[in-house]
Amino acid sequence: MSNWKQTALVSFILLSACYIILISLSQPLIGVDLERNHNGALVISEIKEGSWADENGIEIGAVLTAVEGKSPEDYYTVRMFHELENAESFTVEKSSKKVTYSSINESTLLHWTLFILLPLLFLIAAFWISRIVQRKVAKRFSANQLILYFLLIALGYLSNSGAVRDDLYSIFLNSILFILSPVVLIQFLYNYFAELKVYWFSKKIYQILYVLVSLVTVLECYFLITTNYPSYFYKVPSFSLLGLYIILFFIIYKGLFSYKDTSVGTIFKYMSVGMSVAFFPYIFLYLTPALTIKEKIIPLEIAALFLIALPITFMYLVTRERLIDITFVIGRIRYYALLSALPSVLIPCILSIYIKGEFAMIDYLQIYLAVHVLLILLLSVKEGLDFRLQKFLFVAKYSYQESMHRMSKDMKEQSNAVDLMKVMRKEIGNVLKVREMYIYSIHNHRKMYCVYDPIPTDILDHFDDYFPNRQYDIGSILETDKGFGVIVGFTLDKVTMLWCRGKKDYTNLNRDEKTYLQTISHNANIAIENMNLIEDLVKELRTLRSDQTHKSPTWLSRLLFTIAENQRKQLSIDLHDTVLQEQLYLYRRMDDLINKRPDLPKTLEAELSIYKESLLDSIHLIRETCNELRPAFIEEMGLVHSLENLIEQYQLRSNFTVYFTSDGFDAKLDQEYVLAIFRVVQELLTNATKHSNAKIVKLSLSSNPHQIMLLYSDDGQGMDYSLQRDLFSHIGLSGIEQRVNGLNGHLEIETAPGEGFKSIITFPYELSKEVGV
Repeated sequence: MSNWKQTALVSFILLSACYIILISLSQPLIGVDLERNHNGALVISEIKEGSWADENGIEIGAVLTAVEGKSPEDYYTVRMFHELENAESFTVEKSSKKVTYSSINESTLLHWTLFILLPLLFLIAAFWISRIVQRKVAKRFSANQLILYFLLIALGYLSNSGAVRDDLYSIFLNSILFILSPVVLIQFLYNYFAELKVYWFSKKIYQILYVLVSLVTVLECYFLITTNYPSYFYKVPSFSLLGLYIILFFIIYKGLFSYKDTSVGTIFKYMSVGMSVAFFPYIFLYLTPALTIKEKIIPLEIAALFLIALPITFMYLVTRERLIDITFVIGRIRYYALLSALPSVLIPCILSIYIKGEFAMIDYLQIYLAVHVLLILLLSVKEGLDFRLQKFLFVAKYSYQESMHRMSKDMKEQSNAVDLMKVMRKEIGNVLKVREMYIYSIHNHRKMYCVYDPIPTDILDHFDDYFPNRQYDIGSILETDKGFGVIVGFTLDKVTMLWCRGKKDYTNLNRDEKTYLQTISHNANIAIENMNLIEDLVKELRTLRSDQTHKSPTWLSRLLFTIAENQRKQLSIDLHDTVLQEQLYLYRRMDDLINKRPDLPKTLEAELSIYKESLLDSIHLIRETCNELRPAFIEEMGLVHSLENLIEQYQLRSNFTVYFTSDGFDAKLDQEYVLAIFRVVQELLTNATKHSNAKIVKLSLSSNPHQIMLLYSDDGQGMDYSLQRDLFSHIGLSGIEQRVNGLNGHLEIETAPGEGFKSIITFPYELSKEVGV
């Protein structure tokens, strides 16, 4: 929307709002509805609640004889709408007595609140929400339409303040804006979801509706200008509005059912809920009863207040990154509505019995709705308060939720099932205040018990008498006259139960206590099963390691080295992004201090220069450490170039010369092999630097269609290979062996004291499909 259009729209709304407020302040709401009796006279048929006529005791049934000294038929509000408004004086006759009213110059507090204050606040809120949408949402056509809809609804609501006074401009705005806004909303839905590439209705729908609304607008304008408002047209805007809302609801709920399980399903759910809350009271509690039975369950002023739900819904969707689970909220409200239905019906029925003849059917319906809504709100507030205040209202020691939290923390410190059972027994004893507790396991097919503590004989006999069938589920609660038990473990061979002689106050378990026992037993069972699985895994790993070769399983080696490489990578990133950057910042600050401060003493400048060089050395060391933890650009450079860079770095800080050849290597390896070979070479060169005292190191990398070969040799001092296990444990060759083993490779070592060190490492080039981590 261009700037001049925005300015024109805002100016129109503000000028119209000022005019309507001026009319509302200067012209009190008389609130008299008229109809003709059998004699053709105009009789007062209804007095609006809170109006001037209501406050001044104007009687229903009185005959209107004059308005401002003239015949009532000559006054435009009487002639057009059969209402008396905007008059300075009028005369009524009741029981052959005429009374003239001329001091019509004040409004009630209720009228000010419903017709002036609330609509004005609604308009301000609409401007505020529109501003938020304009700032938060990217500039696109659908956003402008949404803002337009907000402002049209707000101005339409405010125009009702002038429409009830039969101000012709206010009536025109009120009728046209309310039937135009649903069409604008339908067009917004089409364009908004079109931007998301979602289509479920044709744009011809809102185009046809715009034509129909334009036709109604032209006729409405003509009849108001000519002050000849025919009775057959009086309900046309209302029926048009009802039809438009039916189409709108059909469109939005069709989209909801079509896309509820897609990525835009949540948006449809929020929009459907927002529209239902906004329009349901107006359509079903005001408009439909007014058109069918000529009664209103709630007044228009109250129904219009719910329209704020739709702007709030859209603002919430725009401003929040994470949304409330609307499905959960709807489910809770549906549940509360079901609980509240019976008492909401009973209260009006009871009132109708004790208060006979004082209320009409519509009054009982209003009571039912008010009670039902109030009970739903109370139940919702109660649930929220229970959740937030529970830890303050109940002692933490006896709170079931706090108990389960403590139990979960204590589980982490236990290493076996027996200790965990003892923790569970102590926690239940503290919370439920039971007399005695025993934990035991019984064989499913034989009369064999496994007890954690001595159990009295009468308890064991009691188990046999009352529980012959031992097919129970975890969490099952068994109650007898001697106590209660809960199943905490169940296998093919045995059932484990925690048995209590009963509570200290000799009462039965209540519903909350049963739920607590079931939950804590399920948690304990899961912990015990995990302990057993971990114990079985450790045993399996111990048996997999060969006593002759001391080699771990291939999959385990690969898994451990993959985890180690990921940790090295993360540590390298953390060092680079934190410590190194801080060091660089300090180095630049110190360099600036030395170069830009000529007034520094020479001794201080020399000392700072020394610190600067030390800092530079530290920066280089951190960079080298990061590079060793995770070689830079190893994926982009490839294995050969990465090895050449690695060898160059080692030659700079060692006393041997490295001769590296890779002429026979042309294999295309995945990243796991590249990194493994790189680490093997890195470890070999590290060992040469620390232990070999070699002068010459030779490395050769080659490949053929079946395998990759890495040859290493040096002229160092060598070692006694008969001490093989000690060799692998202390000079880093154990890591090389595990890496080679993890890729199904083979490591062969030739060495002797004074004869140097030689290793031949081969990897299969074509991996077996069964090999995986």
